Amino acid sequence: MNSIKQKIKNTRALGIVSCFVAITLLAGCASRSKPPENITQVMLLPVAPVEKLYTENKGVPLGVLWQSLADRQKSKVFTESMEATRNSMALALSAALLKELKARGFDAQMLEGVARPPASPDDIDYTKLPTAHPVLHVYFEAVGMYSSRFSLDYIPRVNVTANLVRAGEKKYLYSDTIYYGADSRGETPTSIPADPRYKWASFDALTGQPKDVSDAYTAAVAAIASKIASNLRPASSVSPK
Repeated sequence: MNSIKQKIKNTRALGIVSCFVAITLLAGCASRSKPPENITQVMLLPVAPVEKLYTENKGVPLGVLWQSLADRQKSKVFTESMEATRNSMALALSAALLKELKARGFDAQMLEGVARPPASPDDIDYTKLPTAHPVLHVYFEAVGMYSSRFSLDYIPRVNVTANLVRAGEKKYLYSDTIYYGADSRGETPTSIPADPRYKWASFDALTGQPKDVSDAYTAAVAAIASKIASNLRPASSVSPK
């Protein structure tokens, strides 16, 4: 009889624990599904310069080691030939972001004077940002040209991460990586197909047309800035002014 009573107590205890866990999970879901706050002002960190440009050609059957060496050498040549474009991309993306944010009703301003380690300028301590407003931190993940195994053409690859944070906090109000061109998977909130006007049938054609390559990156920067700004709007429930 005592063993039966003990089993009943254990069953009741388990039921209570299960209910508590269920309530806790529901509360967690409720907290994650709270409507986003209405953010109207955004401070934009200046985008840090692109360190180097990369080229990758998967269509040439050279073997893994030789292909890696070939890509490395071509990336060096490509970076040197596109030095002016590489140096200008950060300023171009900063300006495009500021323009797109304002066009969507944000009171957007550049946030200058933030301490950034010279060796790693995007390693920023968000808890020490000198502002009370949300801060948008955008940085390049990869910039270059890519030719897949099933294509003879090089197309642009520009991958960019955007984090919206509240100064003094570590959590993100919004965070996405945007894939333009080579790594895109169609038109989605985080993916943008490359402009079909810009493709090159060989590495020589690529390095021989620097103006067209520069135009391709200009198109990429404009599309990425527009995508980030449009993503922020539903994420922060901003109404146009």
